[in-house]
Amino acid sequence: MLLFTIASQAGCFSQDSTWHYSAEIKGALSSSQTPYFIYANTYGVIPTNGSFLLAQGGFHKVYNPNNPRFFQWSGGFEFVANPSHSSPIFLTDLFLAGKVGPVEVSIGQRKEYSGLGDSLLTSGSVAMSSNARPYPKIQISTPHFVNLIPRNDIISFKFSYSDGLFGPAQSVYGNVQSVPETYLHQKSIYIKLGKTSHLLNLYAGFNHQVMWGGEEKIFTGGLKSSEAYSFVVFGKPWGGSRVGNHFGTIDAGMEINGKNWTTFLYRQSIYEDGSIANTSNIADGLNGLRFKRNKPQFDGFQLNTILLEYLYTKQQGGDVFDFATGTFGRDNYFNHYVYSQGWSYKGRTLGTPLIAPQHLIREGLRTSPRLFTANNRLIAFHGALEGSVNKVRFLLKASHSINSGTYYKPFESSVGQTSLLARVETPLKLMNESFLSATFGTDFGQFYPNNTAILIGWRKSGFIR
Repeated sequence: MLLFTIASQAGCFSQDSTWHYSAEIKGALSSSQTPYFIYANTYGVIPTNGSFLLAQGGFHKVYNPNNPRFFQWSGGFEFVANPSHSSPIFLTDLFLAGKVGPVEVSIGQRKEYSGLGDSLLTSGSVAMSSNARPYPKIQISTPHFVNLIPRNDIISFKFSYSDGLFGPAQSVYGNVQSVPETYLHQKSIYIKLGKTSHLLNLYAGFNHQVMWGGEEKIFTGGLKSSEAYSFVVFGKPWGGSRVGNHFGTIDAGMEINGKNWTTFLYRQSIYEDGSIANTSNIADGLNGLRFKRNKPQFDGFQLNTILLEYLYTKQQGGDVFDFATGTFGRDNYFNHYVYSQGWSYKGRTLGTPLIAPQHLIREGLRTSPRLFTANNRLIAFHGALEGSVNKVRFLLKASHSINSGTYYKPFESSVGQTSLLARVETPLKLMNESFLSATFGTDFGQFYPNNTAILIGWRKSGFIR
């Protein structure tokens, strides 16, 4: 999570400072549509409709890792000003949080990342990535792994439990065409086996999300919100289905802590409507392999992080959905039979951005406007490198996907798509060290329109001392 990255920086660069500021200016010259890698996984900050100019600024109070107090507080805000956006000024962060020992309670919205995997170079966590804008919620969590045995980290855990506001939604089924308020319930728990000093650490856990709300209005005899909530939390069936739009992953990982490099192997397996219980969608999920240098170096040419990922979503429980036989295939990831927005928030995919909204793909591939995506059966290969040449940092990303549409409306033939990104960033002496970056992004294939853009950015951040 961004906030805890900032906090760790506070420990490295300033023993006492807990007030962090940031400022950015970005501008891009683009074809009619912004290339995939420039807007994907940016928490909804970068627009998708071509050239833009935006400013971004934030101010955060972070936890002091060197402070032994049992209770601490944090908070922050971050705004984005973009004249070309449908909302010229909006907030990504606006929250307050308090931590009692290892347990944190927070209220508001902030940039976070969910799922077991890489958070910087990834194609996107399957269930909850960094692609959509943050939403307001109340959350209780342990931001870091907590030892089950005092002073012994051989086994530790972390958890989160939250409920948030999603706003009004269009309904394509039932008694009404829209509901005034929907919600997102989210919870997760992860276990870590192995000490930090051990060569091998093992991880396992799950996350569970549900978009819900308006059941009493949508369905005749529908549940009131107070009743529906327990069905949401426990995934209990009602009326031949489940209450709300459920989605999550069961994750596992293995970390090998070498002298110079740490190797991380992870898997996120998708579950939605119970298909994983009988292994009928066991092939679907994200596989990742990351090599990360333990101490990044800035002398000559250095590779600091290497990532490879493979995403598969074509199985979806098979091609048969039959109540009579209890065969529930055609899971139709990221679409929903009630909420037309599917698995999205403010027009952006909540999960992996490789499953894209219809308005971003070629017109000839689009289907019903009652669906969020026209393509959720795909194979994708993703690779990324992060490194430096002396003090100049660089980032390279490449993804290639083979897209098949959906079970309900498959493409006539497989559709290939390749997206590339290259970014360089150099420090400036301006304003006591700031950074200037240049980014090139391009899409070519038959899924997105062919797009190309060049983005120039300047950023400055630090701690008030």
